[in-house]
Amino acid sequence: MFKRILQEPLLHFLVVGSLLFFYLSVNDTETKPQVTISQGKIKQLTAQFSKTRQRTPSKKELNALIENQIREDLAFEHGVQMGLVENDSIIKRRVQQKIEFMLNDSIGSIEPSHEDLQTYLEAHKEQYTIAPTYSFKHVYINPEKHEDVDTFISELKNKSLDANYKVLGDSMMLESEYRNITTAQIARLFGRKFAKYLDAVSLERWQGPVKSGYGLHLVQIEHKIPKHLATLKEVEIAVRRDFRTDAQKKAISAFYDELKVQYNVEVE
Repeated sequence: MFKRILQEPLLHFLVVGSLLFFYLSVNDTETKPQVTISQGKIKQLTAQFSKTRQRTPSKKELNALIENQIREDLAFEHGVQMGLVENDSIIKRRVQQKIEFMLNDSIGSIEPSHEDLQTYLEAHKEQYTIAPTYSFKHVYINPEKHEDVDTFISELKNKSLDANYKVLGDSMMLESEYRNITTAQIARLFGRKFAKYLDAVSLERWQGPVKSGYGLHLVQIEHKIPKHLATLKEVEIAVRRDFRTDAQKKAISAFYDELKVQYNVEVE
């Protein structure tokens, strides 16, 4: 029986395979690829477990996490050697994303100086133009409620609008007075024609009627801040955000430009 076992092809295969594996493990230590599970990676595995389970892992659970990570790394390294990763667009895209995330994080941690922000603002002035703002009062007239709307408007103009503008005219859902409101906000409330008309209205006297999406209005502009280029104080948060975004884009472009020099890139 023992003799028959020794003649089995499977046994021969296992013996030869074992000897070959032993030979390679002894004689190929210098070229053996390295797989390292760092302390940082162990902390990351522990944190992920704690976040999911709401507790720290036991020693047995942590060892299982580490063993699973070893298997994942070994499988990936072996897959690279087998050429499985070469044409896998999903894996390629994921690696690309991780590299770009690292670049973005490194740039995002840089704090630009006041001079950096001021220089960036001056180079991109068109992006930081402040729209005009208005402070105004108005009296609303609903044309459908008056047989002779022109006469009604004339009567309103002869009254003391400064003191009684809140109670004169017809009722509507909008406020009778607005402070420091932009043209974009005015357009949303009253319509674009109304907002555009305010650009041509002089200050501190009642004028109109001005048309809106609701009807007619008598308007008095008390204060206007014209359209102007922003100062850094006015838009510092936006400039700081845009500065970092541009810096990240430039860093990624520079990274790929440097990589292209190290490779022979051919597009068939």
